[in-house]
Amino acid sequence: MNTPSPKQFVLQEMDNDEQVNQDTIVDVKFQHIIYYLQNPGRFVDSKKNIPVDFIKAMNEMKNLDYNYEDNFIGFENKKTNECVQFIRKGEDDWYAEVPITHGKGWDGYAWCCDTKSKPVMDMVRLFFEEVPWFGMLDWKMRRFKH
Repeated sequence: MNTPSPKQFVLQEMDNDEQVNQDTIVDVKFQHIIYYLQNPGRFVDSKKNIPVDFIKAMNEMKNLDYNYEDNFIGFENKKTNECVQFIRKGEDDWYAEVPITHGKGWDGYAWCCDTKSKPVMDMVRLFFEEVPWFGMLDWKMRRFKH
């Protein structure tokens, strides 16, 4: 086999099937979603702005220990200013919450519900896809005193 010298160029032919159409535009969304959580031996502070993707989010939710009373996980989309939070109450039992006007101006109002794993995971998938997700659960408004 002949090996090219450092000054030689190697040309390779491509089949038509291998050629890339230069006019193809790839629709790539930039996501700026962070997460926070509390689980036994693990705490991720929301102030740290730790980025998360959908796969990591699903893994973190799956590993949330429902035997640990103070467990929680939340996701905040910095681009859309949307926030969802969860407490895992059992293997297939979740409490979901969407603070209304979250952050410094939060006045204690939130959309809340108890639900099962499948609707929660479906809703989180839509949240990460940045498509309408709020209608996935049966919310009730609550006000928390703070």
